[in-house]
Amino acid sequence: MLIVSSCMADDPALRTLVDAMTAELIPVYELPPDVQPAPLASAARYLLARKDDQAVGCCAVQPIGAEIWELKRMFVSPAARGTGVADLLLAEAEHLASGLGGRLVRLETGVRQPAAMRLYERTGYRRIANYSPHDEDPLSVCYEKALPARSSRVAVGE
Repeated sequence: MLIVSSCMADDPALRTLVDAMTAELIPVYELPPDVQPAPLASAARYLLARKDDQAVGCCAVQPIGAEIWELKRMFVSPAARGTGVADLLLAEAEHLASGLGGRLVRLETGVRQPAAMRLYERTGYRRIANYSPHDEDPLSVCYEKALPARSSRVAVGE
């Protein structure tokens, strides 16, 4: 069974997946071998996908403006790709951002990650002008998705 749940930034399973993501991106973008992802905001929230108690994917959302949350650290282990993990993580991240007052989710990916670009486009993200700090990076591609408004009203009969 596939389960997505919140985790802390220092969760060992999250750290292992982020390290795997970084190792995968080093040759793709010709990065220095000791590169580390930039730290996230203290208000960032982290999600971990587990299948049969094995960590298979992760992501985070962090606030970057009034009602705007940014998707970060989206990664699915190679063995779990194509099994719906990315779709579920993305849906849970959007739900989390919406619950925290988000009206938009933005993200940055790279031009050398066509599978990621296809995922975001397939799930309703639209390409936007690169935002800071990615606005001068020719290898960056940015996307945005409006989140549905959350109603605090209770339906009749509930």
